[in-house]
Amino acid sequence: MINQLGVIGAGTMGFGIAFQFAINGVQTTLTDISEEMLETAKGKFHIYLDLFRAEGYDIRYSDQEVLSHISFTTNINDLADVDLIIESVSENLTLKQKLFKQLDDICAEHTILASNTSSLKLSDITVDVKKHKDRTILTHFFNPAHIVPLVELLRSNETSDHVFNEVKDFLESNNKVTIEVKKEIDGLVANRIQVAIVREALALIEDGVVSEEDLDTAIFQGPGFRFSSSGLLKILDFGGLDIWKAVLDGLQSKIESNVREFKAIEERVESGAIGVKAGKGFYEYPGKSFDGYVKERDSQLIKHLLNTQSELKAKEEVNL
Repeated sequence: MINQLGVIGAGTMGFGIAFQFAINGVQTTLTDISEEMLETAKGKFHIYLDLFRAEGYDIRYSDQEVLSHISFTTNINDLADVDLIIESVSENLTLKQKLFKQLDDICAEHTILASNTSSLKLSDITVDVKKHKDRTILTHFFNPAHIVPLVELLRSNETSDHVFNEVKDFLESNNKVTIEVKKEIDGLVANRIQVAIVREALALIEDGVVSEEDLDTAIFQGPGFRFSSSGLLKILDFGGLDIWKAVLDGLQSKIESNVREFKAIEERVESGAIGVKAGKGFYEYPGKSFDGYVKERDSQLIKHLLNTQSELKAKEEVNL
């Protein structure tokens, strides 16, 4: 049973993962090599406790109790006896390999070793793991990890069924929604779908089919509106598979499928207009800091999370 959690890396994802479990009563240790990063994470705990409560999210613990569930350390050896470790350091294969080898050496036999990687292969990351080979797993959270429900799970060839099910049950008992990725492929599932949408969207912009503003409107008020209440395959069912077969037959050969550079992104990156953190990307972001815009986004996402949870609860009550 997983009672104690270790999170490695106090950046955006590591903080979110630690926050998610601390507010649910899990004893969590967040570690980073940087004291400054840990201090920033401590401050964000107070900010997000206030934000969650302001939006009406039901945290069943007081702020003092939540903070008693989280500890901060620069000493990775403090994780040696926890039940589950989720690594969330930068996407550098060599760094992750060294880290997992170190964890394999210092951790107790029962410890499960998980990576939050979104672009690297679990089999590559764990190549030097020996003692915990059957206790490794990929747990891919989505940013912001403390709000977006989905976690993608991927087991290695050696991961035991017991470990997989233990991690799955632990995540779901702490308000996450899991899927199993059955094959080790680049990008896993959700990111591959996102990249396919992005590629087609950028192609439509660059080929002069639609303006940037109207492209976003089309997604937000069209497919995105439906996706907020239904999965893709159910949308196909409601549209009629015969209709969608005709759509696929007619459009599949015409949509963007090439590997190409998109000037819409390339030129912005070259000029430094890389998004919210630079104050300008496809849109301009004046008058507030990056953290201010993130907090504004997260406030909207918390509202959406609460609406989704309310709808799911209503459906469950109807089915009882």
